[in-house]
Amino acid sequence: MTVRRFIVPFRLTKEHLALTDDLAHRLLHVLRMKVGNRVLLCDLQGSEWLAEIVSTEKNFVRLQLLERVSTSQELEVEIKLFQSIPKGEKMDFIVQKATELGVQKIVPMFTKRTVVQLSPERAKSRRERWQKIAAAATEQCGGRIVPEVSVPIPFKQAVNEASAADVWLLFYEATDEPLNEAIKPHRNASSVAIMVGPEGGFEPSEVEMAKQKGAKVVSLGKRILRTETAAIVAVAIVLHELGLLG
Repeated sequence: MTVRRFIVPFRLTKEHLALTDDLAHRLLHVLRMKVGNRVLLCDLQGSEWLAEIVSTEKNFVRLQLLERVSTSQELEVEIKLFQSIPKGEKMDFIVQKATELGVQKIVPMFTKRTVVQLSPERAKSRRERWQKIAAAATEQCGGRIVPEVSVPIPFKQAVNEASAADVWLLFYEATDEPLNEAIKPHRNASSVAIMVGPEGGFEPSEVEMAKQKGAKVVSLGKRILRTETAAIVAVAIVLHELGLLG
């Protein structure tokens, strides 16, 4: 029987622990688990343990940690995705699929052609939603570390953060520079920043600003991809070029 796996929002350090709220409800009322059932618990730092249910009450589950699981499926290179916020629920899709591919940090950003505008309160709410989607995707795909989804930031701030990576790739439809040539000298990089624009693409002035800060402006080919498609294709191709896919 497959042992179900769950992400918990706290560090696993104590031999006994208690679960309440949504996760306890899932265990007791959705999955109908009982005393003696075992689960895998993983915290946000990537520590994973086999645990056994030792007692239950209404929406309250007490477990005992049995042994630490040492397997890891995390990438050796830190991948950060800087994504201009698209319309509708497309960002949900991007967060989910980027998490499945192993991206460690997702930075939503506002560019000049970003249609979506968020108040500070809505930005915080969206960030919380995206963080939950990342946690669920990590749980589903067997990852151990939930990627951090940051609060949306302006493009200029994103540029400054992306410039700290060993290699920074900005994907732009108006260039012919192939990705494999740009990344070839950086196959041993320990961190990679990937930057994808909104539905209307980056403005030339934004691309120039990024180039001056060290970005390598590269192409995904001759076809014009939707932003949600471009983000996932870009991550997948970078992982392939670094030998980290498969």
